[in-house]
Amino acid sequence: MTGANDDLKAAMRDALDRKHANDRGVPKGSPPKEKAHGPEVVGGGPKMHRRKAGGGGS
Repeated sequence: MTGANDDLKAAMRDALDRKHANDRGVPKGSPPKEKAHGPEVVGGGPKMHRRKAGGGGS
């Protein structure tokens, strides 16, 4: 059973090494893309006041 466990650990370690080598979460060389850009961001929408929900008080 120890041999099978060692094989499994080695396979998991190899997979983890491949995952760390891929490193997709870190942008390489170029600045990260903004989620929103262009005319749809400038100015934004109209400001709207909303009352806090709950408790009438009387």
